[in-house]
Amino acid sequence: MRTGVRSLRTRLATLLAAIVALGLLANAAWLVLSARQRLRERLETSASLFASLATGPIGAAYDAYADSGYFKFRQVVRDLMALLPDVTRVEIVDVEGRVLFDSRRIDEVAPSGVSGERLDPTRLEAARRLEPTTLRGRGAEGDTLEIISPWVEDWGRHRLSVAYHVSYAKLNAEYRRYARATLALTAVSILAAAVIGLALARRLTRPLAGLTEGAREIAQGRFGHRLDVRTGDELQAVAEAFNEMAARLEATRAERERLIAELERRNAELERFTYTVSHDLRTPLVTVRGFVDLLEKDVAAGEAERVAGDLSRIRTATATMETLLRELLELSRVGRMMNEPEIVPFAAIVRDALETTRGRLEAGRVTVRVSDGLPSVRGDRVRLLEVVQNLLDNAAKFTGDRPDPLVEVGAGPIRDGTAEFFVRDNGIGIDPAYHERVFGLFTKLDPSSEGTGVGLALVKRIVEVHGGRLRVASDGRGTGATFFFTLPVA
Repeated sequence: MRTGVRSLRTRLATLLAAIVALGLLANAAWLVLSARQRLRERLETSASLFASLATGPIGAAYDAYADSGYFKFRQVVRDLMALLPDVTRVEIVDVEGRVLFDSRRIDEVAPSGVSGERLDPTRLEAARRLEPTTLRGRGAEGDTLEIISPWVEDWGRHRLSVAYHVSYAKLNAEYRRYARATLALTAVSILAAAVIGLALARRLTRPLAGLTEGAREIAQGRFGHRLDVRTGDELQAVAEAFNEMAARLEATRAERERLIAELERRNAELERFTYTVSHDLRTPLVTVRGFVDLLEKDVAAGEAERVAGDLSRIRTATATMETLLRELLELSRVGRMMNEPEIVPFAAIVRDALETTRGRLEAGRVTVRVSDGLPSVRGDRVRLLEVVQNLLDNAAKFTGDRPDPLVEVGAGPIRDGTAEFFVRDNGIGIDPAYHERVFGLFTKLDPSSEGTGVGLALVKRIVEVHGGRLRVASDGRGTGATFFFTLPVA
């Protein structure tokens, strides 16, 4: 009987030890897999933060290297790359798809862009975005990670992007070391479980229960849970690793909440836009409804003349509504429905715009002077024609009472592949307090003027889609106004 009891205890101890061993193996596998994911997330987070902080200095240094010396730019790149050794390569590309600089050829005395290297379509699309893009793939050496971050100049132009190539080599080495250490600890735990048996199994019951509870807390999203295990053995190491994982998950949740707050802010901006649109679209409807009521009364009273007036006002309101909807639709299409970019002389665009607005210009006796030597630009010809047409029409509309209204079209010198064009008039001018507001949707500084207030908002959107910037300069009433806009030249 005692032998049977001892055999039963032995079997129970063996079974418990086997269960403990299997539990440790499963836990070790989970820790190893989660450690790999954690290390990757840490590397990718560090790389993303590095890209967001380094893009400004790299872009500014590259933009100024011709004046400050290419050696200084190379030193800036070396110093920044030394801060995060996992970034093994840095490229500077432009929105046209050219590779202007490659850190693999950092010792060359001139930019590498002269080699003619171009981006593939996927990287080109990422280089044109106004927010950082992460590209993941797999190459001959394993997983690849590339972060393409836009460099937006202080005044809003996006011309360059910086591509950061991140290596997983250091991460994989750290992961292998962690896996070997975890497996070694697991092996020792299994051996100890086999030797000590039931006594050690009983001792491990409570910490394992704590680990199980902790895992359950994490699975339910309560990342603030921490394990207090002070056994001085492998379980304490596991608990510490668990606590570290929980801390990182908590930090990730905080970052997610920050992003949610940012999304809510953007949604609030969208709500303001929706309110503006609905308010301006509601006005013609209110007019129609009011005159429909009057029309019913006038028809009942047999007032034919008033009926005709009511119908005329209803027709005018519906026409205004139709114009607003058409221009809103046109504004929404910019950036989504664009023609293939082409190289076109800007003088040809001006010539076509003058032909389109000839009636307005002749009615106002407006003289138009076009500078010679306007460069060719690259873009959507139809959209660029809308830009010049709207600006010419706007200039002719606000000539005021000048006996000699004049509009000038010209361009400044080309810098970094970009030219700044202008449309200048000697009309009524714009108060400096309204220089930014004038580009807002449905904004009309003179409510009695023609139009719906969408024209300049459309011009601004088209210019920005082409990577340019629109601004206005005027000293105030009676001094005229000049609209400047930048475009990429061929």
